[in-house]
Amino acid sequence: MAPGLYAARVSDFRAYCDDLLRRARDGGWEVVSEKAIPYGRQFGLVQHGAAKAVLSCYHGKKGFKHVPGGKAAEDLAAALGSRAPARPGAKAEGSDDPFGAGVPRIGGDESGKGDYFGPLVTAAWRLEDGDVETLRDLRVTDSKALRDGSIERIAGKLEEQGRGVVQVLMPRDYNPRYAETRNLNILLAQMHGACVRELLAAHATPPRSVVIDQFARRTAILEREARLPAGCRLITRTKGEADPAVAAASILARAAFVQGLRDLGHEFGFTFPPGAGAPVLAAGRDFVRTFGRERLPEVAKVHFATSERL
Repeated sequence: MAPGLYAARVSDFRAYCDDLLRRARDGGWEVVSEKAIPYGRQFGLVQHGAAKAVLSCYHGKKGFKHVPGGKAAEDLAAALGSRAPARPGAKAEGSDDPFGAGVPRIGGDESGKGDYFGPLVTAAWRLEDGDVETLRDLRVTDSKALRDGSIERIAGKLEEQGRGVVQVLMPRDYNPRYAETRNLNILLAQMHGACVRELLAAHATPPRSVVIDQFARRTAILEREARLPAGCRLITRTKGEADPAVAAASILARAAFVQGLRDLGHEFGFTFPPGAGAPVLAAGRDFVRTFGRERLPEVAKVHFATSERL
């Protein structure tokens, strides 16, 4: 590899690591150590002085990847918007109500949290008694396991049922909102709360619980924003998509994110890749050359470390 290309790749990998660490910090994690490992870097993290995890970041011919590990790997993965590897001997959740949430219940999830380009999206879905079979027939599952074409098809079917709500914050609105809080988890709590409140207002019978895919350990702001009625529990869990209501919300959120990215592409005549890795850096540099750095806030989440590498 030519020296210039190698230096650019090292810079891109550092930007990839920096974006992951920013997401971890937004989730309350603190980096306490860093060391070189074969084909990458490994970071030691603690959350609120107690939970401990490690983040291993790798670079290879197929691109960059990261693996959360340690006792609190699932909590770290939730902050990063990714998944922790399954523990040896762990079994997948097979219950229609894995968290004992009861029915009716509301599930919530988000999309775009770790994507440099495009919107931040939250969605909520109200699950009624007897809905699980319908969702199973629609092939509703965690959106991370589906291709975008399938996600958009299933989302269309879910929208026909009229029990979903989506909040979309495009970059033009996202960047000022983020500047007000300087904390992504606060912004997510506000958006999730707005989705939940809308569903609460649309149905006379209150839900027994609200299940949100966990994005932060502390839930005080989310509880305040959701304004749950008496007797309604708030449940936040990592791998929340094991609940059918959360899985439905994850599909609605992802479909809205994909559409938002497509809308930006049509507006600028430009291809905006998802994620925050090497293809995104290449596209970002091309965008700056074509449209100018001053227009980045129209298409990207400019507080990402990616912006400093363009």
